[in-house]
Amino acid sequence: MIPSLCLFLLQSNAVDSASHVDAVRTARSQPTATADGQSKGDDKKKPKETEPAGAGPAKADKKDEKAKTDAGSTDLEALLTAAGRTRTSDGDWLTADEQQKLKDGWTRQDLEWVAPNEAENVSQNKWKCGDKWLALDEANHYHAKVGKWWRLRGKYFDVYSTCKRDVALEAVKEADSVFSHLERVFGRTPPMRPVVLVLNSADQYNTFASGDGRSSPDLRGLSSVHGAFFAELWTEPMQRGSYSGSGVCYLDASNDAGWSYGRTYVRHAAGQSFTEALDPSVNTLSSLTTKKWKDGELAEAFWGEKKLPQWFRYGAASYVERYFQDASASDPKALLKWSVQNIANKGGLDPLKKVYGFEFGGDPQADLKLINECGLLIAFAIDGGIKDISDKHGAMRAALKTGKNLDKALSALEDEIKKNEAKLREFAGL
Repeated sequence: MIPSLCLFLLQSNAVDSASHVDAVRTARSQPTATADGQSKGDDKKKPKETEPAGAGPAKADKKDEKAKTDAGSTDLEALLTAAGRTRTSDGDWLTADEQQKLKDGWTRQDLEWVAPNEAENVSQNKWKCGDKWLALDEANHYHAKVGKWWRLRGKYFDVYSTCKRDVALEAVKEADSVFSHLERVFGRTPPMRPVVLVLNSADQYNTFASGDGRSSPDLRGLSSVHGAFFAELWTEPMQRGSYSGSGVCYLDASNDAGWSYGRTYVRHAAGQSFTEALDPSVNTLSSLTTKKWKDGELAEAFWGEKKLPQWFRYGAASYVERYFQDASASDPKALLKWSVQNIANKGGLDPLKKVYGFEFGGDPQADLKLINECGLLIAFAIDGGIKDISDKHGAMRAALKTGKNLDKALSALEDEIKKNEAKLREFAGL
C-alpha cells in the first residue's frame, strides 16, 4: 500500500463501514441482472441490505472431528491426481487435454489457451475473447460481464476480474503483495494457486452473490456485510484444477473512495482464498455430485470440516486487509492505528472469549467489529514482539504443516494471548 492510501484511510476513519454499505444500498435500490441476463430484485438476496462491512461464517465446532482430515490439502491433491490432473511447476493442475496442448505447442495469454495458428494475434496486441480476438477497448467491454471476466496470472495468485485490464492488473499486484504476510501467519504456502475474483462495482458484486435465483455461491448469505466475502460454491476454480470457493470482492475504480477501499477488499479476499487453499472442505466438496443436501446442512458440513477456527481464518484476512505493517509508508503502523480506532469507537475491545467464539449475533456493527478484533489478535501474535506468544504461534504453524495436534496448539496460542491481554491493549493503544 502506498503512503497516500494510508493517509486516506486514516482521514476516512469515521466512515469505515459506511462506504460499502451505502454502495450496496444503492445497488439494491434497483433491480439487478443475473448472470443469464434476467432481471432480479433485492428481495431475493439475503441477508438484509442494512448489514455492514465485515462478516463471515460462524465458528466451526473444534470438537467435531468426524468431517475433518489431518491434511486437507493433501487429500485435495489426491482427488485432483485421481481425476487425471498433473501439477506443474507453477502450481497449475492440468487435465490430460491441457497437457497434450502443451506438447502440441499451445501457449497461454494470461490463462487463456492459444493454438499455434492463432499465436500471431498476441503479438498484434489482441486479446482472446471466446472465439474472437479483440483490441483492448473491445476486450475490456467483453470481460466486464459476470462469467466473462479476465483471467489473469500473478506471481502468487490468479485473479479473475471484470474490471478494466489496467485496474485488474493492479488488483493482481495488491493480492500478490500480501502473500508473504500470509505465509508468516500460517507458516506454509498453499499446494495450489489461490484464486481471487474481483468485480467492478457493488452492483455487480451483489448480482454475482445473488446467484441464478435457485442457488447462490454464498452459502451463508454474508456477502452484503462487507466489500469482500468467501464464496463457498463458486465452482469455476475447482473446474479449472484449483478448489471450490474463493475470496470475492469489488474494486470500483470510478472514484477515489472506491479505489482506496476496493484495494483493502482485494487483500481481504486474497486472505480468504489463501486460507481456503490450505484448509479446504474436501469431504463436503467431493459429495456435491453424489448427495442431495437439505437447506442449511451443506453450509454446516462445509464449515464443520475446517481445521482452523473461524477467528483465526478471518483474523488472517483482516490482518492483511488492515493491520500489516507497511514498510513503504511514512508511518508503517498507520493501518493498525486506523483499525484500532474503529474498535475504540465501538466500545473498545470485547472480551477475548467472545472473539475466540466468533459468532455473529445479528448486529451488523458488532459483526464488523468482531472481524476487526480478530485481525488485531493476529497482528499482536505476528508483530507484538512477545516471545512466549511467538513460540506458541510457531508451534501452531508447525502443527498446521504436520496436521497433528493442531487444536492443542491453537488452544495454547489462545491462552498465551489471553495471558498477555494487558500487553495486547498496550500494543493496540486501547
